[in-house]
Amino acid sequence: MTASTFRRLVCLLTLATLLAALPACGRSTPPRNVVLITVDTLRPDRLSLYGYSRPTSPEIDALGARGVTFDNAWSQAPNTNPSLASALTSRRAPITTVRGNAEKLDPEIPTIARAARDAGWRTGAFVSSYLLRDEVCALGTDFDVYDDEMTDPCWGHDNAQRIAKRTIDRALEWIAESDERPFLLWIHLYDPHGPYTPPEPTPELDATSPVLPAAADVTTWLGPKRIPRYLRVAGLTEPIQYADAYDREIRYADRHLGRLFAALDAETTYVAVHADHGESLGEDRYWFRHGTLLHDPGLRIPMLIAGPGIAGERRITERVHNLDLVPTLSALAGIPPTPGAEGRDLSSVLLDGDDMPPGHAIAEARRREQVRDDTGIDVRWKLRHQDDTGIDVTWWPAADERRVRLGEPADVVTAMERMRAWLRGPEDTGPDAVSQDTEDALRGLGYVAPSDTTTPEYRDR
Repeated sequence: MTASTFRRLVCLLTLATLLAALPACGRSTPPRNVVLITVDTLRPDRLSLYGYSRPTSPEIDALGARGVTFDNAWSQAPNTNPSLASALTSRRAPITTVRGNAEKLDPEIPTIARAARDAGWRTGAFVSSYLLRDEVCALGTDFDVYDDEMTDPCWGHDNAQRIAKRTIDRALEWIAESDERPFLLWIHLYDPHGPYTPPEPTPELDATSPVLPAAADVTTWLGPKRIPRYLRVAGLTEPIQYADAYDREIRYADRHLGRLFAALDAETTYVAVHADHGESLGEDRYWFRHGTLLHDPGLRIPMLIAGPGIAGERRITERVHNLDLVPTLSALAGIPPTPGAEGRDLSSVLLDGDDMPPGHAIAEARRREQVRDDTGIDVRWKLRHQDDTGIDVTWWPAADERRVRLGEPADVVTAMERMRAWLRGPEDTGPDAVSQDTEDALRGLGYVAPSDTTTPEYRDR
């Protein structure tokens, strides 16, 4: 063998060794930090990033400017616990069996935190509602640190929530304790949830006025006595005043998110912001609440992701949902896939501009409770399933024209198959029992306990 032939052979063997060492997916991803931020009860159309006329969200806007904003993002439920159990596991509610608030995630179902922790990431979570205390929701099992100490009153209960400043303070302390390992951090802020009582002044909004959604009909406003008791604020009597207070809660939360963003290394950290669900501001005669109706205001959410390799100021109009967060963030950061994840990995869409993979959206209302209206989640054909009443197809082309019509047979069959697949899951034994202290605290947040209603679960009132 000649010297040149030997050198070529060595080069080929070296190249083969390097190729064999590459991951099967074809992309070598160094470990990155992940920060997932949930802002409770946040409508996208109240953010400047989504076109709102008031400067409610300059910090979130800046994050969106260096990342990707999803214009068509949806939750699977208009309630906190079902939505977040699905968001952290990428599993449908029939699989998590978390179908209402104050229900616990099955410990056999892994979250993204378990996959990250087992792979060597530091994992921490800092939440802001008693509803998310680990003893109530069981979402903390997979985190090294799950900080669920509530420090602030809400509707008569001393320690039912934690305002954004205190939650961000705790999270920043945890980040400062960092070691050489990458970290996964989940932060939940509760502030935009009612009652709308911002803890700090928001002079940034003083020069502007709130706007009610176009679909809100003020002639259906019957006064504060007709909105949930936990939402009533002394001195606020008109819808526009409540809308203003809601905007100010968003601005307050955004201000403290700015402190968090400033502490993160943009070169090594992926940051995602989303909401668990939205809030109705008068649509469908549903004033300042969520939890019952499967309609746009309760299910549409903001979603944005920024981080290394993601080009800024990009918007995606195709539909996504919060089941997609876990597979996407895991792939971006190099975290092993969460077992059983059902959402889509959108990392190649974000990094390479690939086409969106196909997907559809399905949402659930509360356990064993019929959806009492004929709304849907978008303005195309929708399939509605109600216990004991069967399936129908609802067409909602405009707010003033709602009627049940027949759909194209093929479309109806496809939708029915998807819905049946969605609903297929293990036998559900019903809501979890909770202590009297927990019931009292949840009432302080405005949730109805089983002892208060014939519906066996917690709901907004």
